[in-house]
Amino acid sequence: MPPSRELYFVRREGGQAYGGKSYEAIIRDGWKLMQNDPYSPLELYNLDDDPYEERNLAAANAERVKELAAALRRHVQRGGSTPWQKPR
Repeated sequence: MPPSRELYFVRREGGQAYGGKSYEAIIRDGWKLMQNDPYSPLELYNLDDDPYEERNLAAANAERVKELAAALRRHVQRGGSTPWQKPR
């Protein structure tokens, strides 16, 4: 089995609806954690069983949400780091 791979996505929109904020998604092991806009709650989908993302499984999979949200934060923090600062 190949090693697990994470795909991280970030998008920033303009205008008042987004307030200059970004919104992100992460895919790992067939699971996708995402937001449709920076003010919406996180959504969780099992892409293997639901490739069209029709069933949000966040409420029923709190531990998976927590795990992927932590991985998402690490990507966001890494993206905002500067080379002359020590990592946290």
